[in-house]
Amino acid sequence: MKSFGVLVALLIPALGAAQNYPAKPVRMVVGFVAGGPTDALARIVAARLSGALGEQVFVENRGGADGVIAGDAVAKAAPDGYTIYFASAGHAINASLYKRVPYRTLEDFEPIAAIGESPNIVAVPASLPVKDLKEFIALARAKPGALNYGATSSPTFLATELFTSMAGVKIVRIPFKGAAPAMAALMAGDVQLVLSGIGTMLPQVKSGRLKALAVTSARRSALAPEIPTVAESGLDYVATTWYGLLAPAKTPRPIIDRLNKESRALLDDPKVKEQLAPQGVVAMPSTPEEFGKFIRAEVAKWAKVVQDTGATVD
Repeated sequence: MKSFGVLVALLIPALGAAQNYPAKPVRMVVGFVAGGPTDALARIVAARLSGALGEQVFVENRGGADGVIAGDAVAKAAPDGYTIYFASAGHAINASLYKRVPYRTLEDFEPIAAIGESPNIVAVPASLPVKDLKEFIALARAKPGALNYGATSSPTFLATELFTSMAGVKIVRIPFKGAAPAMAALMAGDVQLVLSGIGTMLPQVKSGRLKALAVTSARRSALAPEIPTVAESGLDYVATTWYGLLAPAKTPRPIIDRLNKESRALLDDPKVKEQLAPQGVVAMPSTPEEFGKFIRAEVAKWAKVVQDTGATVD
């Protein structure tokens, strides 16, 4: 009975805090600098959550190491609902791509809700003499090691490594610090392949500066339905960029449920869908359990890619 009383005494303050949540502004940590596509999406979500929660949800940018710095800040934050993480695909990839990550990718976070996912475009210079992905693969096979690809982040790096592995081609990686310099190099013909987000890449494709060979999603994107999927070229390949909300481990379940409820509601809002559309983001409403299962599957998928390809950034 004594131990039961101690348990109740410990639970009552947590339950009270959850019932009054939020009582102050909420910090949303983003693992990339202001102005980029991830930051833009986070600010859309933060603005909508602010209205729904009745307290400001403000974005804090912690760029660096493909989100590892931001993830570490959230993992070490108090589990009270006042620090949440706008995570993206790199969160699951970094667990195996980096030799040392200062937190446990699964155990140190509570899944709140998935937000959405968007495809990458597989693009080549407009001047490259190929008209589709099959022709590019044939060219790369004929010239092993002679072509280069630009990699801008851990998700695009591993997505390209997975593609080259499945296609059976050898293409040399050239690292870039962002999508803009990678696209500039691609347009100049300094690299012959770049996988990058559809929202970033599509304007250059429509202007004729780049040639889109495929999108990396399971289905064609509504943003550019004329571009085929990688799978249509015969490869069983999918590699999208996803976004979602996480909290520090041991955040009270009532707080997780409140944030999940409001996140799912905002994804049903036609105005939010309209804001997400230019980035090619498709809403992914989920329960915390569904999002947790999704992340575990992503961790396993990319760990195998790292093991099979020997990819590393260290």
